Amino acid sequence: METISISGNWRLSPYDKAECALSTPYFEEHAFLPYNNSNSIYTTLSSMADEEELEKLRKLKWVIEREFDFNNDESQRSVLLTHNALSAEINGCIAEGTEITGLLKDGQNTIRLIVTSSFFSEVEILRSHDGVGYSAHLKAMKDGKVWHVTAYLDYEAFRRHERLVRLSLLGQSTEKRITFEEKRSRYTIDIEIPEEKAELWCIHGDGKQIMYNALIEVGNARLERRIAFRTIEVRNGALFVNGRETFVMGAVWPNMVTSDQKRYDIFLQSAAWANMNCLYIEDGHESHDFYNTCDRLGLIVLHNQEYEEFTFHPSFVSGEIKADVFKAKVREGDGYFGLCQDAIELERWTLKTRSDNANHGVIYSNLLSTVREDGTWRPSHYAARRFFADLVPIMFIEDDKLMIYISNDGDKEEDVELSIKFMTYSGLKRNKRMYSAKVASHTAQKVQEIDLRQTDRKNEFLYIKLRTFKIHRELTLLLDEISECAYEIPKIDTKLRMVNPRSYSIRLSTNKPAFAVHLVMEGTRGNFSDSFFEVRPEGEKSVIFSSEEDLGEEDVKERLKIFDLASSLKK
Repeated sequence: METISISGNWRLSPYDKAECALSTPYFEEHAFLPYNNSNSIYTTLSSMADEEELEKLRKLKWVIEREFDFNNDESQRSVLLTHNALSAEINGCIAEGTEITGLLKDGQNTIRLIVTSSFFSEVEILRSHDGVGYSAHLKAMKDGKVWHVTAYLDYEAFRRHERLVRLSLLGQSTEKRITFEEKRSRYTIDIEIPEEKAELWCIHGDGKQIMYNALIEVGNARLERRIAFRTIEVRNGALFVNGRETFVMGAVWPNMVTSDQKRYDIFLQSAAWANMNCLYIEDGHESHDFYNTCDRLGLIVLHNQEYEEFTFHPSFVSGEIKADVFKAKVREGDGYFGLCQDAIELERWTLKTRSDNANHGVIYSNLLSTVREDGTWRPSHYAARRFFADLVPIMFIEDDKLMIYISNDGDKEEDVELSIKFMTYSGLKRNKRMYSAKVASHTAQKVQEIDLRQTDRKNEFLYIKLRTFKIHRELTLLLDEISECAYEIPKIDTKLRMVNPRSYSIRLSTNKPAFAVHLVMEGTRGNFSDSFFEVRPEGEKSVIFSSEEDLGEEDVKERLKIFDLASSLKK
């Protein structure tokens, strides 16, 4: 069997230009829009249409076309075209089915496909004497102490014939002689893998993302596919991965993200960096490159609809999702205080949610609430990294009592030391309390309650330090409304050191407690190792800025802007 890919660059135009003109004038001024079929049509259209236009354009039919070369020397072979289009034409002739042997010519050929806005499929020409396997995927189901693995092979036979089919996985193999009928059909072959031979694929933050290569052989043809072993289900509004309840932490995936591999890497790696473990697609689906990247990063993708084509991806979870999660809404606009205040409020809400067994997760209303379209991170993204961490102290006020929990969403028990200091906004220490706890995996354990009725909540805040053998984490808790606290304006100083021409170390010190400190490098694409934190007078904070361009020290001094909560409120 020979495979000829004709994926790549196409010309995209509307099927009905008059109908399309009611939504956008673009195609009256341009003959076509460049299109790469690793993206969906919808995503490509987002580069030239606004949100209102996109809503209308996604309902239309579209034409994609391109030229490709074909060597017809072996014309005795049967030739099959695979695609997910509504219809296809080769050299101006309609392809009635997938068989296109008589429509091709030696040399340059033209293909034209009629598609919907969700189209993004690979387009391939397959040729063989007997038939072709044009799709294969594997599913693993746990049955006691054995994984039952089924390989699904979609095969189109050009004539009735027999083949020996072999499935090999983890040092084991099984064979099955299959009679292929002269049509397109789905065939299966099974193998059993003892549970001790297969390591589990784990969600981000709960272990490794283990994938195994499987080989399907049909006669002399070989198909390699990846498989993961894991169980996922939703029980009583909670997500269970590999039998353990998992607190959902993530965001709604935005449709407008350009779906090329580089952009996937930018946005999905940003989600993983912020300790997210889940993305939610409200309608539709993405490309295989998207799910491959999520598989690698351990990001579960929740959908409301079943899409059989993607079910072999370990990250893909379909069906009507009824997990009880809070959808966190971040305010519109880039004003620092608005976004900063949202980050603080979301941190408070999320941490409290993690102590409440009635709630099973928090997702941002849109990933672009935390990551700008150019890939730079907003204050809420840095904040998400703090309150989505596996091990965090949880503090909130309820009926004049400070409730203290420790949440552990990691994969092992932790011995934790927790210190709490009551401090004034001028930097004076009021008192300090120490607690020790042994916190089991996947639990939120209550540590203590503290009566706050005698506390001057307007003039005091809490400084919290969590320590384990490997982890040192610091947070603060404001005891009154954000706008009512008696802040003192801090004077924040910086020291710069070049790490390399594209990276700078920035050390910050202050004379007064500084809250929700956020750094911006104006006019420069890049991100900080942290950019939503507190700085105390008795300590320093060190961060790294990594840029996409070379920067001199004077550039950094000129472009670096530092915001903090007290200063922003006083303006």
